[in-house]
Parts: sequence; C-alpha cells; structure tokens
Amino acid sequence: MDRCTRYWARYMDTMALSRRAMDPSQRRALIRQAYIWLQRYFDAEERELARRSIVAAQR
Repeated sequence: MDRCTRYWARYMDTMALSRRAMDPSQRRALIRQAYIWLQRYFDAEERELARRSIVAAQR
C-alpha cells in the first residue's frame, strides 16, 4: 500500500505544479504527467486489492 500512497502524492504534487505553470504547453505536459501518476496509483491499488483477496481466500 506504500506505493499507492507514493503515487497519489506524486499525482497531487504534479497537479499543484501544473496550476502554477504559466506556460500553457508546460501546463499540459504536467497534467499529462499527473495522469500517468494517477494511472500508476490505480494499477498499484488494483494489485494490492487482488493480493489481499488472494490472502483472504487462502485463510
């Protein structure tokens, strides 16, 4: 779950940077990067939930 937290923090930090960017092309690039971090967050969360369901099923 640590990865989920780290990816979420990177997403939030990058979105905050994009709001401060003055150049529209830089803003778009930062938003694109933020969504990559968000996708990584969802992927990590999905893997963690799958891992937990496997562990619970083995009990």
